[in-house]
Amino acid sequence: MDAAVQYHETHGSGRRVTTDTPRFQQVVQDFKSQIANGTLVQHAALPSERRIADEYDISRMTARRALDALEAEGLVYSEDRRGRFVSPKRVSYDVSKMVSFVAEADSRGLALEIEVVRAMKSQADAMVAEQLGVEHGAEVYAYTRLFRNNGHAIFVETEFVNARRCPGFLEHDLHQSTTRLLEARYDLSASAGDIAILMRAATAEETNLLGLAKNSAGIELTQIIRDSSGRSFCFGRQFWRGEAARFSARAIVERSVHD
Repeated sequence: MDAAVQYHETHGSGRRVTTDTPRFQQVVQDFKSQIANGTLVQHAALPSERRIADEYDISRMTARRALDALEAEGLVYSEDRRGRFVSPKRVSYDVSKMVSFVAEADSRGLALEIEVVRAMKSQADAMVAEQLGVEHGAEVYAYTRLFRNNGHAIFVETEFVNARRCPGFLEHDLHQSTTRLLEARYDLSASAGDIAILMRAATAEETNLLGLAKNSAGIELTQIIRDSSGRSFCFGRQFWRGEAARFSARAIVERSVHD
């Protein structure tokens, strides 16, 4: 059933093409072409599975498989109960050149909007205490923020700051780069960042804030920001929509004197 099939190459034209390409791959390639040539612009809604099945003379299961393949490549994204849409251009994030994505956003012309979800004084659990180099139960400031690019939610960030080193931190405006805020108000300059990136499932809160479909996966980036002495003063965790970013880094190869 998944062998070669004739399908409409140009929608509504009645023109059919015979090919040895499997059915769902034909649909995938057709939508890729429409996205590449601008027929389908960013955030444009894709047809429903039923409509695709009727138009390409395929089963709804095959139509779903094609849409899943497009989403797996990051070309489209899902929103719970709303359907699938063409992904916007990915945001480039070179983790080897910056410790604060937000601090660099303005200079790169990104229209980032920041929504403070919550901000509170808290106590460091075992993991946060280890990352910040404080005692378990030490006072920290914790805040969660949602970031949008041109109105489209792209990632959620939760950060923890050592309260002893940053008294009154939450009295400041958090709708800005907190890295620059810490430098300007507390003389804490970011000298290095320890970064880890992994893929995981979204939490219920992340799903809600980012408008994701249930059971969606995304990319988590965690970062420990250190001063020139190597002491950490901020620990953060970002959860990105999978189609939203392109992460990169420059590798520096160290060779021994015997090489």
